[in-house]
Amino acid sequence: MTDMTADSTPLMTERLSLRPPQDADVDAVFKIHSDPLTYRHRPELTMKDRDEAVELTSAWQQDWRQHGIGYFVVLTYGGETIGFTGVRHAVEGDETVLNLYYRFASQAQGKGYATEAASAALEWARDRHPQLPIVAIIDPANTASARLAEKLGLRLVPGAGEAGDHEVYRLQG
Repeated sequence: MTDMTADSTPLMTERLSLRPPQDADVDAVFKIHSDPLTYRHRPELTMKDRDEAVELTSAWQQDWRQHGIGYFVVLTYGGETIGFTGVRHAVEGDETVLNLYYRFASQAQGKGYATEAASAALEWARDRHPQLPIVAIIDPANTASARLAEKLGLRLVPGAGEAGDHEVYRLQG
């Protein structure tokens, strides 16, 4: 597969399709990110208005244009957007890394979709940027996210993170 752009063939898993974000995804970005159930650990972080979704979608699209890598929109084969996952360039400490992200609709949680989608995104990213470490930067209160990171093969880096506001999990091997 060649580097993916916004008009490329999506990644396919057993049950899901992953593709770069498009302008038409703004409503789904807002719906999922404004649902307090997707932010159980920090409900104050939910999106407050659609403009935030426009900004976020635009930033994700910019990552794809600039780096050829970024966060995917995750859809069922029936075409329903159920979440987002992927990696984007970030700096953690003094190191350039790929930051793993996943956010799924509350009704899609607990069905293995996040594991399936994030696994595919990780494999795809490692093929493209094997020289960059992959990390997940996780709020300590988000135990579900930490469990998923560990399930995906990331391990907590003791002492990493800034002033206890986040923990860093790093992909091993």
